[in-house]
Amino acid sequence: MKTNRIFSALMIAALMCCGNVFAQEKKAQQKKELTPEQRMDMKVARMQKELMLNDATAAQFAPLYKEYLQAMQQCRPAKPECKKGECPKEKMTDAELNKKMLERFSMQKKAIETKETYFKKFEKILTARQLQKVFMNNDCRPHKMDKGNRDFKRMPKGRPMMKCPEKGCPMTPAPKE
Repeated sequence: MKTNRIFSALMIAALMCCGNVFAQEKKAQQKKELTPEQRMDMKVARMQKELMLNDATAAQFAPLYKEYLQAMQQCRPAKPECKKGECPKEKMTDAELNKKMLERFSMQKKAIETKETYFKKFEKILTARQLQKVFMNNDCRPHKMDKGNRDFKRMPKGRPMMKCPEKGCPMTPAPKE
């Protein structure tokens, strides 16, 4: 009688473990890579939600924001193809490095000019607070802790590291009592 109960308890435990293994495989299969268009649509939807736009403003905002994201994408340098353990910067001459830096500066100038252009366009449909969220969005977000970068100060669990030094910033956590 005791052996039957122990055996049935072991069987139930084994079935529960197997069920979890199969569930994890399904989740991995469901994960799909998003296309660039899908990523852009998700960014637009997220920004519309964050800005709390009404339908009329959202209809004006979406195509303009997509256009802005595409323009900003062109201001970013192409990623160099690196093999594991190799860095192309180590093999470059001084002249090539200087050329790369100058290209980088010109791309940064282009990005600022693009932001200024789209700021004027967005200014017609958005408020100043909404404009701040569109153009200064990265300033008040929690940053991921980089294990290789020791410049980050470790924060207690549950309190993310913040870049925003302002006390009134909505992303700054309230002090614990």
